[in-house]
Amino acid sequence: MDVHGLARRRMTSTRGLTRLAPAVVVLALLSGTSGAASRYDELKRVVDRNTGYAHMTRGMNMYTLIALRECVTEIDIPVLIQLLSDNDSVTRMTAAGVLVDMGPPGRKALETARMGTTDARMRLVLDDALREADSPTRRPLADYPLTERERRGIRSCAEKRAPSP
Repeated sequence: MDVHGLARRRMTSTRGLTRLAPAVVVLALLSGTSGAASRYDELKRVVDRNTGYAHMTRGMNMYTLIALRECVTEIDIPVLIQLLSDNDSVTRMTAAGVLVDMGPPGRKALETARMGTTDARMRLVLDDALREADSPTRRPLADYPLTERERRGIRSCAEKRAPSP
């Protein structure tokens, strides 16, 4: 029997698996993602689940904004700032729109991100968001008129966080 066959035989035997179990546990613990990374992934999934499609084009709509806003509090502002530099334009626009809805702390985060960016695409998104924040006709996302059926159709976080004061 060659070396590979012996290794395969050991891996499939119960005794071999028992010896590997502690190593697998250690590797799982060492390679686990940080809380921020898992929160980023969770918020990214919320955006992806609530993205609209029109004319064969993927885009953000009010459902996308409301779904993400329902998931976040001021604690999540650093993660929303990370989402601003995501490769996906829908994710960037949604994060910017939610930061606008968060009031002064969100606006401050947008201004800080605007000063620190050299990416032209991100600058455009941030400039649009800051203009939206200054608009006298802007209304909070929570006040957007939706029917009960539409609200039920929004696929938000698995576990919603308590609203920020």
